[in-house]
Amino acid sequence: MIIALGVVLTSVAAYACCGPWLSRTLRPALAVRLLAPTGLLVTAALWFAAAVAAATWIGQDAEIAAVGAWSAQALRSQAPVPWPVSAAALLALAAAATRTAVFLVRRVRAMRAAHRDCGRLGEPGSLVVLDIDTPDAFTTPEATGRIVVTRGMLRALAPDERAALLAHEASHLSHRHAWWTTAVDLAAAANPALAPTARTLRNAVERWADEDAAARLGDRRLVARALARAALARRRHPGDLLPAATGGDVPDRVRALLDPPVPRRGPAVAVLALVLAALTLGAATVQHQGERVFERAEHAHSQRG
Repeated sequence: MIIALGVVLTSVAAYACCGPWLSRTLRPALAVRLLAPTGLLVTAALWFAAAVAAATWIGQDAEIAAVGAWSAQALRSQAPVPWPVSAAALLALAAAATRTAVFLVRRVRAMRAAHRDCGRLGEPGSLVVLDIDTPDAFTTPEATGRIVVTRGMLRALAPDERAALLAHEASHLSHRHAWWTTAVDLAAAANPALAPTARTLRNAVERWADEDAAARLGDRRLVARALARAALARRRHPGDLLPAATGGDVPDRVRALLDPPVPRRGPAVAVLALVLAALTLGAATVQHQGERVFERAEHAHSQRG
């Protein structure tokens, strides 16, 4: 099982290293749609492998073995993972679960606050203009979300730039980008090694909306100019929850609009497929070997009985 655990860890590390490159190499919409669920899958496989390793150690306790109807002595004699490794897996699993719980509580509270403050403004899917001088624009994360923009932001932009800003926010709303961002952040909370990938994917979400706005208006330079002017008007991002026109890496987004990078989907997909194949093989082997260990311990218990 040690080898299989090593394969899982190596695959997770490979994805963590390649994730930022993958998110920059693929087209933004494809990168988000492909890598956001992949991050959750990679994290789930890591948690599963850690849980199996920890279970082979926890199961050696006499009281737990009695409940599970297996032989603690047999399990101890054929333990496939040294106890320090199993103990480390258990501690890592507990820490990851705590981080994930804290993230979920905070995100749910933020979503409830957004719904409380903006959920009754206008009709679902409508544009809401707030009579506030602070330049701001964002979409709310409800299933029937809204585009919210302040008069301060509208005054900071020319009429054609306002159209670009609203087209960007409309993309956030129609594709439910807040939920994609939540999936990305959830994977990073459960697996801190994916934090760099999460940052680049959040930027990819913004670039996805930029590309939609550019396609809708047929003017990439206009969208780039609107983005730059909106970012200058509002220096502070409203929060991690609400996708906004000035989120992500604004200079990188402006460069991508003015000089679009050439996507290299073939090599990126091949690398991703290789990592996922190794991860699947490692996780399946961990499961199979873990089951065999407990089956032999149960057999030893039944023979004693």
